[in-house]
Amino acid sequence: MKKSKQNGSITRHRGWWVLRYRESVGEGGVVQTLLKARRLAPVDAQHKTKASVRRLADEILEPLRGRKVSPLFVTTLSDFVERLYLPWVKQQKRPSTYQAYAQMWNAYLKDQCKSSWMREVETHDVQKWLEEIAKKPRQRGDLEYTLSKNTMAHIKHLVSGVFGYAARQGFFNRANPVELAEIPAFAPREKEGGAYSLEEIYLMLRILPEPAATVVATAAYTGLRLGELQGLTWEDYTPPSNDTQVGMIEVRRSVWRGKVGEPKTEKSRVPVPVIPQLSSRLAQFRRSLVNPDHRPIFANSTGNPMDINALYYRNMRKELKNMGVVWHGWHGLRRGLASNLNRLGVDDSVIQAILRHSDVSLTQRCYIKTVSPDAIAAMRRLSARLSEMELRSESVLESSLSQGGNLEAQIVQ
Repeated sequence: MKKSKQNGSITRHRGWWVLRYRESVGEGGVVQTLLKARRLAPVDAQHKTKASVRRLADEILEPLRGRKVSPLFVTTLSDFVERLYLPWVKQQKRPSTYQAYAQMWNAYLKDQCKSSWMREVETHDVQKWLEEIAKKPRQRGDLEYTLSKNTMAHIKHLVSGVFGYAARQGFFNRANPVELAEIPAFAPREKEGGAYSLEEIYLMLRILPEPAATVVATAAYTGLRLGELQGLTWEDYTPPSNDTQVGMIEVRRSVWRGKVGEPKTEKSRVPVPVIPQLSSRLAQFRRSLVNPDHRPIFANSTGNPMDINALYYRNMRKELKNMGVVWHGWHGLRRGLASNLNRLGVDDSVIQAILRHSDVSLTQRCYIKTVSPDAIAAMRRLSARLSEMELRSESVLESSLSQGGNLEAQIVQ
């Protein structure tokens, strides 16, 4: 490696003192020398001569003087992200995380900041990127929109992660420039995701065919994430041994676009209680299958994990639309479990345990993999409420469906 020594040249240009200098940079692992120019200060009463701005020039040049030049430590943001950061994410993170990061980089960030030099990025640069990304109009079909605060937060998190990784690898030696940047206030708030009530879930289970009904019941009564549902096998499920016990599901894997990976967090591996209503449905569903052992609970025709998103479009969308049920996505069933437990008076900390939410605390990340008595008691209360609903008159339900009456009001009464 060679050393770079220079003092640069200071000239006047259009009312400004301008520093011109050479800098070695790295692109794709190859060192190149570029001519660069930086404005120092306007030519005014405080800055009449070259000597008056020499200190400002030295602040720029000092990090370059005597520095050993390596392609590893002088590079553009684009080169670093595409050659080093995204490959690291692909290797270390979940496939869905890599996919999301790559899409955000290519769709929102690449054109905005690809030519920026890593070591020169300041907080004001990041703030400018966020504001320009947030105000840019976008098109989805005939609808024009701008990115929501939630999406902007994800973008900011990605950029922060890039500089955090750069610092850990020795590519950046200052405070993370993203830390003090803010999400633009004018970005719209994202519409809150819906949550299904017990009455809506009960209706779905009455009208949906199999296997959609059992998938919905499993999602609604366990709070499992989409990838966890797709990754379930019969070996993960322990049925109750008697009428006084509850079943258990061990969350061991997550499947995303056919790829088998780890659950989202370590705490996600906590066993999930299975209420009697779901145990009964799973037992009936299993009896309807041919050779279910050693296969996913929800398998496709080839015995591999089912694409549950495709199941919605194929077997659920039309039925739900005909009954006037708005689809809030599979996560709406997870949100629904939290909301329904809250309606029953369950403490928020117990709901958090049931849904296996992660926390920054080391203690919570190293969560002991047992189900608390409070969690089991809460799920028993949910089970009791469902039993009350199932005891409603079958004739009232059938009459309401045939006459188009207010089914939800009938069930709640």
